[in-house]
Amino acid sequence: MAQKITDPLSFLTNLLTNKGKSDLYGIYLTGVNVLAECQVDYGYDVSQSLASSEVFQLLSRESVEWNEVLVATRMGIHETVNPISFLRQREPITVYFLTEGIEMSAMVFIPTLTVNEFVTEVTFYQHLLREVALFAGKTPTSIRLTIGAVSMEWDEVVERGCAREVDIGF
Repeated sequence: MAQKITDPLSFLTNLLTNKGKSDLYGIYLTGVNVLAECQVDYGYDVSQSLASSEVFQLLSRESVEWNEVLVATRMGIHETVNPISFLRQREPITVYFLTEGIEMSAMVFIPTLTVNEFVTEVTFYQHLLREVALFAGKTPTSIRLTIGAVSMEWDEVVERGCAREVDIGF
């Protein structure tokens, strides 16, 4: 019986190693969807305080746009979907905050990502959804990450035990 996948990183790694395409540098997969729960601590080795400070920096850096989204999510009269786009690590990101009754979830679109960056991104978007939901008076639920292309270098694939390094002697 296969081992049960309990966290988004395991799911992504499993998906990438089983369905990914290989090239000279590693393996990659396009059009990946991963679901993460907002209130679950997955035990990733990521500084929670750093993620929280990055969220506050983002909110203050583009405060006018964020204030519009925050107010719209709190009022929630006309819109159940509140989108915002911004740059994160030189990548254009779009986040849709979805309100359903007293709950709020998020859909995040990320163009490219490596598996090593994934845990930081999950933690960051957990904090972001918590902050927006707190302001709106909603309960944060889940985050759906849609990644255009995710990759893992060969060294990382071998390190994680997903492949074996083979010496071919001539």
